[in-house]
Amino acid sequence: MIRISVREIMTKNVVAVTPNTPIKRVAEIMHNNNIGSVLIVDNDGRLLGIFTERDLVKAVALGVDLNTPVENLMTTKIVTATPNESIASVAHKMIENWIRHIPVVDEQNRAIGILSIRDVLRAYVAGLTFP
Repeated sequence: MIRISVREIMTKNVVAVTPNTPIKRVAEIMHNNNIGSVLIVDNDGRLLGIFTERDLVKAVALGVDLNTPVENLMTTKIVTATPNESIASVAHKMIENWIRHIPVVDEQNRAIGILSIRDVLRAYVAGLTFP
């Protein structure tokens, strides 16, 4: 199988917000961009957390005020990838950690991309179909 790197298939247009963004606004951003996660970054673009559909469901289920800053419910134990990492490595991380989105970071922990489980599956299917 051809070794495909994260850089080749990652989404480079990262959708990110700052920690003080209200959960309601983050949900609107997710809806408007048809995405399942938003990265939380500091003013220098360094990754602080991720807010996913699962986090939103948790907020609603717990009755959290949706004007609450996203930093109160974002996931801070983040599994990340690097641009030169293989897709096989990322797929393994997703399976082992039960996650569907992996931020791609540079050496300074700045968010430079994101991969979804759909991106990884698409790369595998393309590799199997067109060797």
